[in-house]
Amino acid sequence: MILQASHTHLYPGHRGRISGPKPIAEVSKGCDCLVEFSDGSAANARISKEKNGWQLKTCAYRTRAGTDIPEKRWSIRLEEDGSQPGFRILGRAKSDSDHDRR
Repeated sequence: MILQASHTHLYPGHRGRISGPKPIAEVSKGCDCLVEFSDGSAANARISKEKNGWQLKTCAYRTRAGTDIPEKRWSIRLEEDGSQPGFRILGRAKSDSDHDRR
């Protein structure tokens, strides 16, 4: 499955498209995927269902301009709008260690 981002990086509020044979059905169990960015760079990623909703974990990657983007975890919403499924970045996901520090 491929997540197509409309920018060179992800950020809260970002919307993208999901492509694949049955993308939403694949995601329902959690899956590995590839995020393709607008500049042609890409990052391996994993979508998983967590206690508070869906999360997208992207591996570190480098933009075509040479900017290193570290591994990040995002809270996301999956969207089925018409014929093209998509995703929306809701914000940075909290890790289990973040909850332990409270």
